This record gives sequence, C-alpha cells and structure tokens, in this order.
Amino acid sequence: MRPTPRPGDRAHLARQSLMSRSLDDPMAGTIPPELPFARHRAWYAALSLSLVVGALFRGWDLGLLSFWYDEVVTMRLARAPSPGALLDLLSRIDATRAPLHPLLLQGWLRIFGDGEAAGRSLSAACGVATIGLVGLIGRRAFDGPTGLLAAWFAAISPPLVAYSREARMYALLVLLTTACWWLLFEQAEGAWLIPRGRRKVARAGYAIGLAAMVYAHPLGMLMAATLGLGSLMFARALFGSPRSWLLVHLAGLAPALPWIPRYFDHPPEFLTGPLPIRSLLGTPIGFLGGNFVVLGAILALIAAGLWRRRDSPFVGGLGAGRWAWPACLGLWLVVPPLLLYGYSRLRNPVFGPSRYTLFVAPAYLVLVAQGLAVLPRVPRIAAALCVWFLVRPALLPLLLDPTLKADWRGFAATVAERLDERPAGRITVVVTSADPSRNVEVETARYYLPPACRVLAFEGDTPEIRRVGDGGETFLTVGVKGDASGPPPPDPPGGRWVPARDFPGLRVYRLEPDRPGDRPPAPAGRGPGASGR
Repeated sequence: MRPTPRPGDRAHLARQSLMSRSLDDPMAGTIPPELPFARHRAWYAALSLSLVVGALFRGWDLGLLSFWYDEVVTMRLARAPSPGALLDLLSRIDATRAPLHPLLLQGWLRIFGDGEAAGRSLSAACGVATIGLVGLIGRRAFDGPTGLLAAWFAAISPPLVAYSREARMYALLVLLTTACWWLLFEQAEGAWLIPRGRRKVARAGYAIGLAAMVYAHPLGMLMAATLGLGSLMFARALFGSPRSWLLVHLAGLAPALPWIPRYFDHPPEFLTGPLPIRSLLGTPIGFLGGNFVVLGAILALIAAGLWRRRDSPFVGGLGAGRWAWPACLGLWLVVPPLLLYGYSRLRNPVFGPSRYTLFVAPAYLVLVAQGLAVLPRVPRIAAALCVWFLVRPALLPLLLDPTLKADWRGFAATVAERLDERPAGRITVVVTSADPSRNVEVETARYYLPPACRVLAFEGDTPEIRRVGDGGETFLTVGVKGDASGPPPPDPPGGRWVPARDFPGLRVYRLEPDRPGDRPPAPAGRGPGASGR
C-alpha cells in the first residue's frame, strides 16, 4: 500500500494544483487519475472525434486503387506460404530488408484476405492508433487542450494519412516511434501517479518497442539512437539511475543486433542525389502544408507557446525537470532528419522522400498544438480549423483522385476477359516506365495480369515485340497522371500503336501490323547505305 503524501510534499502540492485546474484551461496539465472519471470521459470523448475523422480519412475507399510497386513487393512477401519462405524472399526483392511489417501482414492477410483493402488495413489501423498516442503525449507533456489539438493535426496530416493508406511499413514505424516516446514519458511521474508495477510494464514495453523499430525499418535505428539520447539526458528521473537506463536499452537493442548488418550489406535501391540544406530545413512543411513563410510563422508560434509556459510547471516534467518534455520533443523532431541528411552527404544520398522522415511528424504536431493551446478558446478553435485549409490541397487528392495509382487491376480484368473469349490466342503486354533503367512497373503488371499473359519491359525505342501465335495481341501500357496526354509511343518496325482504352492512371495502346500501302515508301536516295545532305 502506497504511503499517503504529507501536506508539504512536492507530489501533494502538485496534485492539489492540478485538481484545482479546469480541463479547458490552456495552461492546465495532465489530468491525474485521482480526478473524477467524468473529466476523463469528457477529454476522451473529444479525442474520439479526431479518431473518427482519422479513421474515415484512412479507410475511405481503401481498396479502390490498385497496388503500386512498393506495395506489390510487400504483398508478395506477405503472401509467402510460411515465415521462413518470407525471410528467404525478403533478401531477394525488398531493398529495405526489414522483416517486421511483412511478418505481421502475413498473419493479418490470413484473417482478412489478400485484397487491396485488407493489405492496407493494417497500416490504417496503425495510423488510427498513432492519433490516440499523439493525443496522450500532448496531454502528458503539456495539457489536455494540447493533446486534443495534436490528435486533430495527426488525424488530418497529409503524409500521415497517405502512408496509412499503403501496404508498407511506414505507418507501423510511426506507431512504434510514438509508442516508445509515450512509454518513456509515462515513466517520469512521481510514485503517487505511476505505481511501481506499471512503471515496470512501461519499461518492458519501451524495450520491446526499441527492438521492434529496428526490425520495422533501417530508419528505426535513427529513432532508437534519438530515444537513447533523450532519455539519457534525464536518466535518473526516467529510469532511477544511469545503470537502469543502460540495462533497459541493452535489453531493447540486443535482440536487434544480429539483423542490423543486413541493412548495410547491399546498396540502396533508390538514391535521390545530394540535396541542398534547404531540403533539410523544410522537412516539417509537409506535415501540415504551407511553405517556408508558413513554417516560419508556425515556428514563431511554437516559441511563443513555450515562452508563455515558462513559469508554469509542466506536469510531464515532475521529477525530470521543467523543460524535459519540450527538450525530448525537440530532439525527436530534429535529430533523425539531421542524422539522415549527414549520412546522405557522407555515404549514400537517400535523404529526400517524405516517408523517410515521416516518423518525426508527431513531435512537430505536438509542439504546434502547444503553441495554439495557450490561446483563448475561440482563437484556438479558429486556428485549428484554419489548418484544414493548409492541408486540404494535399489531403483531398489522396481520397478523390482515381489516377493516384495506375489501375492495373482494371486492366488485368479486361485482359482476362479477352483470354476467356479467345482461349487459343496469346496476349503480350509491354510495360513502359518514366525511368527505363528502373522499370519497376513491370513487376506491378506481373502481379496483376493473368499468368497466361506475357509481360515484357519496354527497352528503348525498339523493344522486342513479337506477335505470339495466330491471333495473338500485343498491348503497350503508359502511366499517366490526371488528364495528362503525351505523344504516342514510337511505332515498332512492321506495326503501329493505336489507342485501345484508358484506365485511371493508365493508357493502353494496341499493336496493329502494317498492311500493304499503309506507309508511304521511303524517298529515293534515302534507303539503307544512301548518303545525303
């Protein structure tokens, strides 16, 4: 049984201060468990609105679009007959070599099927869970209004929504990162708030999360290092002693050490080339939209919020120092992109894609939320609604643009019908790509098209295109965005491409052989071997 704190104890004074504050007070701290459950219920009811909105954005028409190449790689792994077969295939087709998400998805598909919606629903579930954890972190680090605003931003942040709608590991990595920081924050309260047994559970979950991050993606190593640095700064308050800090981190990282060399035994599949420092400084822009001017205004808002709170005790900092959580959130936001940018400059230039810095977004959203939370209620709500107009240009196409990904599923259905109608015929599909040296779309075509269909990659202006058997047909596919139209592909010798049918994100041409008289004869003196001016 825990001893009752004396009236003069710091914990007792902090509890009395917290219980006297209102839930709607922008400077109010985390609500301790001793407060009436009705106050908890009001906060969680407000949080549930963000969860519902986030679930709608992540689940809307989740299976409408076909998989794209990276998703096809994940699905091929997850559809392997056993975990052993999955790990064997992993080293051959996935450049990340990260096993955790495909293994989880393998079990998920056995329950929910292997369609597009089922393959992406695991990421959607991770995205919704992340919204809740972001809200809890905001409330733990600052106050209840901060938690609600942060959860709202997480629900509508375009990159968080986008990667929660893909059958890839990025939503899982964001969830694991957010969970580790939340479990770290959970350990810092006084004994009057966190029972000893609960703190042990939080530490065990934190250690498991460290290992899971490393197995989820090579970038998880960057976040594990950042978590280690942030927690080391407050090791005595968080873990009781530096020795306990070391033991917890060894317990978390030791199981992942055997796998780490696999991340460095092969070259990256995708390189961006060296990027200017401006690309690093602009990392947070995509999380809520805008440009560098908007980013500057938001950073000023964050600084003003922290300055406004300078004389109020952050509840999350009890026992860890007043500025513990702002410091940890700052490290979370800054250190991983900085390390990745440095790695790109010194070794392999991989910095650039938003998915590689996605897992720092929650820290930014919480810091923005605390800046807004110090405003009076009406301006605070108005500012939160204004964020919608920043994110809308990037968010709505994720839900409404049917050309976001090429409709290989629809094209494959049409090809299957033609094969049924002409069982003696043979169909060849030639796949083009914007990057002929890395024609990954051919793998997407092979995933969707019937096995009886012959799939070739377009190679230059004179691809190997043959009519297979009597009555065979040959099609050429070209990826398009929106209503874009470009020049027709170059005709092969002895034939010409004629438009066949358009699918969302995919234009299809059919090969028609030349008939006598279709093409004019070559001008005199211009035949093979002729010379001319």
